[in-house]
Amino acid sequence: MGWLKKVSLGLGAVMLLSILTGCSGSSAAGKAGEEGAGQEGGKILTMATGHEINTLFPLNMDPQNNITTKLCYEGLVNYVNGEVVPGLAESWKFSQDGTQLTFFLKQGVSFHDGVPMNAESVKTQFEYAKANPNFRAIKAVANLERVEVKDDYTVTFHYPSPYFAYMTDFCYPEVMILVSPQVIEKDNFQTMKGVIGTGPYIYKEIVNGQYVRFVRNEAYWGEKPYYDEVIVKFIPDSSSRLQALKNGEVDLIYGSALLSWDDYEQAKALPNAAGQVSDYDSETRNLVLNGAGEMLADLKVREAVEYAIDKKAVSQGLTYGHETAADQLFPEGIPYGNVKPDQVRSYDQAKARALLDEAGWVVNQATGVREKGGKTLGLLFTYDSGEVMNKALATLIKSQLAEVGIHVETVGQEMYTWWTEGVAGNYDITIWNTEQPYTSPHNFFTPMLDSSPHTVSLAVLPGGGQFKSLIGEFQTTNDPERVTEIFAELLSYSHEQVLNLPLTYVKDMIVYNKDRIGGYTFTSTPMFFDITRLQPAQGS
Repeated sequence: MGWLKKVSLGLGAVMLLSILTGCSGSSAAGKAGEEGAGQEGGKILTMATGHEINTLFPLNMDPQNNITTKLCYEGLVNYVNGEVVPGLAESWKFSQDGTQLTFFLKQGVSFHDGVPMNAESVKTQFEYAKANPNFRAIKAVANLERVEVKDDYTVTFHYPSPYFAYMTDFCYPEVMILVSPQVIEKDNFQTMKGVIGTGPYIYKEIVNGQYVRFVRNEAYWGEKPYYDEVIVKFIPDSSSRLQALKNGEVDLIYGSALLSWDDYEQAKALPNAAGQVSDYDSETRNLVLNGAGEMLADLKVREAVEYAIDKKAVSQGLTYGHETAADQLFPEGIPYGNVKPDQVRSYDQAKARALLDEAGWVVNQATGVREKGGKTLGLLFTYDSGEVMNKALATLIKSQLAEVGIHVETVGQEMYTWWTEGVAGNYDITIWNTEQPYTSPHNFFTPMLDSSPHTVSLAVLPGGGQFKSLIGEFQTTNDPERVTEIFAELLSYSHEQVLNLPLTYVKDMIVYNKDRIGGYTFTSTPMFFDITRLQPAQGS
């Protein structure tokens, strides 16, 4: 997810439009940038991206934008090692009944265009977000009744009911971020008039098809970053990105959205390069099975699919063992997520074949594919083609299912098409990873009501109605005991019905030119690059 992932597509339909054209950003950003650094001979960091950074707006970000969002944007709070910590809000408090949340803002902070960051700008931002239907899965926005300005630096959010996850909802670093009121256009939820936040860098220039340039924000309220400029080069081909690292054209490549594990190992073998892997899990690499589809309506067939998949082979064959096999939907340490299944369906081809036999699917000895009633057991496996690992993962799963007589057609789709077709139920298997630690498990389940590939299954599976009612219930309580009970029921149902099929726990990584970079310290939300954690090489 993260969309979230990522763009968090569980939030709703996201239009990926090329909206910044020409050679520069907004006039306001450009004017501010003229006062920044970036003179010839300055300290410049150069990174690579596979998609152009031309949708750098809240909710409209491609997952590859995760390397840049923290350069120019900040939110009210941050998520660090399982705790919500201050960001642009110095502190906050809830009313006794949990329905009023008051933020006390930092003073003396301005957006890149000079507009003050204050209670009025926060009110403008979240009233705009409230009107945006794409925020319906983020209850800190969707549940808003009104935003009240108490004074210049105190703002209160009013809600109809308490909710245990309001504060973690505010931790999205690519969604719940503050932008200048000057870039917001009423009722326009797909574009903004510029990329203007409060962060340490200013979005200065875009040359379509080539690069985006950020310059240091000399008026930044916090500690000034080391680099005068950050240049993000558009290099769509992964082998070309590695070549650019080898020849010194880029200093680093960051994250699982841009690097496959083959890329990572190849980069580490370069004489001038080094690599690091985060100790933190980013999300779970997960499959969704369509229980509403003709082929997978039978639970025995869904169970057979899980038995037929060798997760250890996925771990070793595609990730060199860096990502461990997943026996539960969420990694250890996720609040409310540590629910062990009663029975783990470990890799067992014999068990898979027996279940398919029981379901009446018989192997055609001429083709090796199972048939029943004149129909072939064929599955459509769809995936977002923008994620570097997805094609290889789909290909491996296809070969494993073929060994038990299931034919799979794999189809890579542009992200918006993939999401739209998934919600419509036009798939049998699709890749739908879990959310980030701060939005799991609640914002993994919330979209299932109307805007995820699970929605069609829940409409027909036994117990699907009760499952959805539990999702609705957890959105209106802050009782930790009841929340724990609800998620235990949701996770148990997901496992029993093979609604989700977790594969491995995703790790993020970085490769860099060791002549220019001395190392990197990952944050506890490693999907997002943090330039303040980068150590320049000595003498660079």
